[in-house]
Amino acid sequence: MANPAPYGNWISPISAEAVATQSLSEGIEDVLMDPVTSKVYFAQNRSKENGRSVIVDVSDGQDVFDISWDARTQVHEYGGAASAAFDDVLYFSNIGDHRVYKTMKGADPTPITPDNPVQRFADFTVHPQHPELIACTAEDHTNPHPPKVLTYLVYINATTSSVSRLVEGADFYGCARFSPDGKFLLWQQWHFPEFPYQSAEILFAPVTVSSDGQKLEIGATVHVAGQHGIVSAVDPNWSSNSSLFFLSDISGYHNPWYFTFDPTNPGETSKASPLLHVPVKEEFGAPQWWLSCHGCGALSPTLLAFLSFHEGRSKLYICDVMKGTCLEIDTPYVHIQYMHGDGKGKVVMLGQPAHAAEVLTELTIDANGNPHLKSLIPPLAKNEKLPTSFISVGRYQAVTLPPDARTCHLTYYAPKNPNYSGGLSGEKPPVVVNIHGGPFLMETANLDWSKQFFTSRGWAYLDVNYGGSAGFGRAFRERLHGKWGILDIEDAHQSVLKLDELGLVDAKRAVVHGGSAGGYSVLQLATTLPTAFAAGAPRYGVSDMRKLDQILHKFEYYLCDRLMGGTWEECESVWRERSPIYHADKIQMPLLILQGEKDTVVPAEQMIAMVNTIKARGGKVELILFPNEGHGWRYSSTIQTTLQRQLEFFNEVLGFINKA
Repeated sequence: MANPAPYGNWISPISAEAVATQSLSEGIEDVLMDPVTSKVYFAQNRSKENGRSVIVDVSDGQDVFDISWDARTQVHEYGGAASAAFDDVLYFSNIGDHRVYKTMKGADPTPITPDNPVQRFADFTVHPQHPELIACTAEDHTNPHPPKVLTYLVYINATTSSVSRLVEGADFYGCARFSPDGKFLLWQQWHFPEFPYQSAEILFAPVTVSSDGQKLEIGATVHVAGQHGIVSAVDPNWSSNSSLFFLSDISGYHNPWYFTFDPTNPGETSKASPLLHVPVKEEFGAPQWWLSCHGCGALSPTLLAFLSFHEGRSKLYICDVMKGTCLEIDTPYVHIQYMHGDGKGKVVMLGQPAHAAEVLTELTIDANGNPHLKSLIPPLAKNEKLPTSFISVGRYQAVTLPPDARTCHLTYYAPKNPNYSGGLSGEKPPVVVNIHGGPFLMETANLDWSKQFFTSRGWAYLDVNYGGSAGFGRAFRERLHGKWGILDIEDAHQSVLKLDELGLVDAKRAVVHGGSAGGYSVLQLATTLPTAFAAGAPRYGVSDMRKLDQILHKFEYYLCDRLMGGTWEECESVWRERSPIYHADKIQMPLLILQGEKDTVVPAEQMIAMVNTIKARGGKVELILFPNEGHGWRYSSTIQTTLQRQLEFFNEVLGFINKA
């Protein structure tokens, strides 16, 4: 019989070791679809194989290549879209030498680009009639200074192992796609200081292949949509030889659009139209921090699948171009990503429920026009160490916060453990507050056992999608411009106070953690609102805004200028005010700082300097350095240590008795 017991002291079978093993055991990082055979593959992180990424054939569950290969890329630093399949041939970028390789299952990969360590490649599209010609995004790091790194669209000749430029002039490129007949190439491009979800353009051009099939040229470009500094048009793809689809936020939210043209006269006959008669306040697609972020796919030339975010959850739509309708499809998923379509009746995606493991899913339409979802891989074997009866499903809440009645989007997880009926009479639960990274990302509501690790021990858990988060439209995202280090922490603090008023959490027993930009927010809370939280655990967080700005890679080169409200030269005092390293003397919050020694985004030296300052004042601080980790964890041992030490540290501060 379940009995009450003090919150935070519940005994749970969900161990840090079990969570760490599970967290990276699936690790699907991308989904691939062969446009010729419609075969499906996925990229999978292997934490026990030095964090490498392998490509798995869904049809038999076998790896395409052996343990000596790692299909990852660092284009735009965060990578993604490191592989493509075409007619049973796999093309992939190998992180060890940055070369592109070609292989078939059972064969040894062979390089198709020169040995040039300063070049990186990603986001491949194979010419349908001349498969030896592969267009892609390329980065040239001959001059490694971020604004001097050059990005192009290129084509690779797999026969001669040569690389030739196709398009240049913009600062960034992505989503290169040949039309089904190979006569046109479309792409997405954007310029400094923007991110693609802030403003980007879509263009296409006719393609000419030489008579010997060895060279490729493009003709005059046609502008499809988007405008630098004003409109973001992203995630384009073909639905036929004369039509394509994409997402545009001209309404303030990324909504689906459609574009048609006459192939004989594309520049004069083109037309872009919204697929929705009235724009909806839902954010379609996903912010393109990774080149693999795709939120749409073609079922047929006239039936298109899209995902959107509404109230922090994914929704799935099928849009009929001819009828002008968009039908929402019920799914068991709260988060959907990596969507691809073959245009021949199939769309694949990764579906992530709130109460079960992620599912590689196929969407099809039957002869009567009814949609069907089917899992493409067997469900994971039941893990007795992670019992599903302990799962606390997140609940979306939009709260209104003072002093300006702004909205903040939350996901609240109540304490849950079938062995306990609740806390003591009148007791409100302690809460772990999570501040996501980015900062222009969004914390999703799919099952995450690291959250259940806490809720099963009698903690509430709170995800804060603060002003600036993706998934809630342009105006909400732009709230953070000029206010990073202010709005994010105020939203987190005020949200806890609001839920305390509702009896859902105990604000006096609130702890906070976050990674990267979220780690910065934890440090800002420690210096700006030093008594707002009982303890904090930043992971690879920023402490010196100026030093961050000096080492940021090309993709994020102007991030600090936008978020601080100006350059260092224009507002140095603001940069210093929002750099926790200068205000460590104000810290009263006990801190557990977790940092990768190989981090190139936030160097370990920033965290070490912060710790030394706090220790010099006699503050409670602990630093754990992980020698093989970078910006984000790829090893299960790191996740296990992080969870164990966080729980132990929070227990020490709040006087709980519990084990990891």
